[in-house]
Amino acid sequence: MLTSHFSHTDWWIAAIVAGLALALAMQSLIPERRHKWKALLPPIAAGAFTGLSTNPDDGENMALMLFTATALGLAITRVIYTRFVRRMMEQIRAGQPVERATPKQTAIFLLTFAAVVAAIVATL
Repeated sequence: MLTSHFSHTDWWIAAIVAGLALALAMQSLIPERRHKWKALLPPIAAGAFTGLSTNPDDGENMALMLFTATALGLAITRVIYTRFVRRMMEQIRAGQPVERATPKQTAIFLLTFAAVVAAIVATL
């Protein structure tokens, strides 16, 4: 494991970096510039929940590890689907209806996300 030597503070730093990566990835999904700040809300809310779920005295970093793996997984999955997201944003900006994801596309997305998170967890 690459992170077996991480202290509680190291996990907090990793969680903050993962939250910022997730916020950046989510900003690319918001078409209007004036609403881009809203991309910060989910990572902040999840970070606050994680912070309340973590007890530094226990030496247990499970909540921080899970948050980091999930946030990085979502950010990396967003990068993998760059072409699809770009096409979707072009449709939105052109005023065209956005194509709905088919069940097959949804299943492929979920499998991709699961594979990315599994790869991250294997390295944590």
